[in-house]
Amino acid sequence: MNACLSDDALARAHADLASIAERAHLAACAACTARSRQMRRDLDLITAVLRDSREPLARVTRTRRRWLPAAVGLSAAAVALLWVEVAVWRAVTPVPPTMQPQEVAAILTDVSASLFSVSGDPASAPADAAPLSLESMAREVDSTLTGGEP
Repeated sequence: MNACLSDDALARAHADLASIAERAHLAACAACTARSRQMRRDLDLITAVLRDSREPLARVTRTRRRWLPAAVGLSAAAVALLWVEVAVWRAVTPVPPTMQPQEVAAILTDVSASLFSVSGDPASAPADAAPLSLESMAREVDSTLTGGEP
């Protein structure tokens, strides 16, 4: 005689998904039939409890705001530090002189050469080449981005 059915096979039988061999064994085996009846009673009990019981009430809990004083204190400290940065620190810090347009053009040329170098080593500009003006650099970038000729 075959071994008795597993719980999964009995569950398939209750769902009408059992194979022909499992159904035949269930009809012939007294032990499996008893287990099947017990499983049916358990499923009926679970169904009745779920159907007839009320849903539990949700507990309303008040949230404690223990973080509120800390947040207020940290906000006040941040405002104080910002005031120190803006009002005090900048008042005593000397302002450096502004850069000349030639310096800006030279820096932009170096940065452009480094960023757009194909070989990984930016080629240095010839010594006799005059640095481009900011306006010509802006026109070149604009034409490159819009697809026009530089």
